[in-house]
Amino acid sequence: MEETMKKTVIRIIAVFTLMLFTAMIFASDIKPATDYADVKKAIEDSIGWAITKDFDYMYSLMANDENFVLLWLTSDSHVVGFTAFKKFAEIYRDPDFRGTRFEFKDLRITFSRSGDVAWYSTYLDDCGEYKGKESCTKDVFQTGVLEKREGKWVHVLQHGSYPVDKIPEKYLKHYYPQLFEKK
Repeated sequence: MEETMKKTVIRIIAVFTLMLFTAMIFASDIKPATDYADVKKAIEDSIGWAITKDFDYMYSLMANDENFVLLWLTSDSHVVGFTAFKKFAEIYRDPDFRGTRFEFKDLRITFSRSGDVAWYSTYLDDCGEYKGKESCTKDVFQTGVLEKREGKWVHVLQHGSYPVDKIPEKYLKHYYPQLFEKK
């Protein structure tokens, strides 16, 4: 009887260990710190590149295919495809422009279960200088999706917008001047 009890206990421990190991594998949505750090760096550098104006580096952070999508603050900054993105980015080659500083607030990064896709959301302050005069976009709600390709995290989608109740007055005046006309 004692031998049967030992075998039963060993079977229970083995089954429990197998169940625990299986649960750990399937519940493992937490990515290694290196992936988190790499994704965070790719997100930060997708804005910060403008400080050094290293276009080759910036292009390396984007998916080099025609499915890449950029949706920024205005409809004229809706860009589909890497080729169109490269053409769009030419405006930043102006020698009178340079990025000066940026800040991500409340950056949240989530990984897919497969571990090869990450999406994020943040509030972004992005500042640049044109002809010596600095201007900033503040509290832009930025979201994006990155995919791990050939061991490197690249953006497949970037989106920036303002919550409707936080659109800066300068944009409202530019796009809706009739709202500010005196009657």
